Amino acid sequence: MLAAAVGVSTAAAAGPLDWKPCKPGAIEQCATLTVPLDWSKPAGSTTGVFVAKVPAKDQKHKLGALFFNPGGPGGAGGSIFAAGLADAVLPQFREKYDLISFDPRGTGSSSQLNCGPVLRRGVPVFPKSPAEYDTMVASSRATGEQCLKQHGELMRNLDTRTVARDMDAIRGALGESKFNYIGLSYGSYLGTIYAQQFPHRVGRMVLDGIVDHKQGALKFMLDEARAMEDGFNRFAAWCAKDTSCALHGQDVGKVYDTTLRTADQTPLKGPNGPVTGDVIRMAMPTLLPLTAMVSDNWPALATALAKAAKGDGTDFANISYLGDPETGYAAVSCMDFPGELRGYADARARLDLAKSVAPRLGASVEGWGMTAACSGWPIPPSNPWQATPIHDAAPILITSTLHDPSTPVTNARSLHRQIANSHLLTTNTFGHTAYYNSPCARARITDYLLNSNLPTKTC
Repeated sequence: MLAAAVGVSTAAAAGPLDWKPCKPGAIEQCATLTVPLDWSKPAGSTTGVFVAKVPAKDQKHKLGALFFNPGGPGGAGGSIFAAGLADAVLPQFREKYDLISFDPRGTGSSSQLNCGPVLRRGVPVFPKSPAEYDTMVASSRATGEQCLKQHGELMRNLDTRTVARDMDAIRGALGESKFNYIGLSYGSYLGTIYAQQFPHRVGRMVLDGIVDHKQGALKFMLDEARAMEDGFNRFAAWCAKDTSCALHGQDVGKVYDTTLRTADQTPLKGPNGPVTGDVIRMAMPTLLPLTAMVSDNWPALATALAKAAKGDGTDFANISYLGDPETGYAAVSCMDFPGELRGYADARARLDLAKSVAPRLGASVEGWGMTAACSGWPIPPSNPWQATPIHDAAPILITSTLHDPSTPVTNARSLHRQIANSHLLTTNTFGHTAYYNSPCARARITDYLLNSNLPTKTC
């Protein structure tokens, strides 16, 4: 798909941007860009991509446009900006950049998938028998087939390479010759793919909280499991020291283990039905990582666990991957990050390996969530696991904390080796992404994006 698509002019294939205030009187401007549904067929069917812009305060001396992707897959950055939150996320760039973000196709205010959750409550997510494995696969397949009936070719054109083409179409519609970008978490992979497809259009690019597409599903899960286990231990140590923790003075690990055993045997009460141990397990990828600049998850995790220990699983149910209705997240994952399971024996071996490297959390990680969700997906992956070598691009800044529970620093080091002329900045901090968790890293990222100064040392 890449070779055929690169010859197509994105600016010619996409429609214009007709900007209007996102809300009456708002400085934020919104538009919908019409792009080809399939970039290899630029004259064929089209789809809409919702775009939001926050104009630079200093239009006379601005540096151009700075694109932002918050992660995902399927993070609706356009909706974030339209809601007036750009100042909360990127305040230091408001003077000199037009800030641009968008809702990737299939999400938010773009052409949206709405097929219900892929990981459904009551369906095994950690199968303990061949029958449970078959149930998990059948549920995944049924959701994918239903979504395919509802959304047709959109489902086949959601992968990251396609979304990168959409980003370049937005760049072209803005009249920008260079693509300046900050991408967090999955947004790092989206930026990587953009740079691979359009190396000569890369301006100042920051990739933070790295998703390394070279590693494959098993390593992806195991590295995350190790880092998440370390994160849980850090969370427990924080609870022991901080009197504001709802579990202060208690053995946090024991409370967690006991609560899970109880919920496995007799589900807890929840807002929309019973809350099983698996619902709690699949909330950990959301609650355990820190993004200190925008949210402090640990107090919420402690409160959720304290309530669950008393029989109320509501807080976990509200943010668990089990029952999450965001179909777009799973649909993109299955195109780009397939689990490639080869049957129950393979699944069981992977779960056992996860338990060996993370005795408490095991496979309660995003990597396994993707594998389970994609276990029976009816559409073959269009962009399966592979290295992403990049040559001839301007210097790209790769950043990571040394203790990232969601995208371990091993990913950043691997991507650094794949991108020629890239620069790696690490910070000795716990949390998901350096930008959100390290003031030092944030200052150096800012200096690079405003002044082109690449950092000379780590934080």
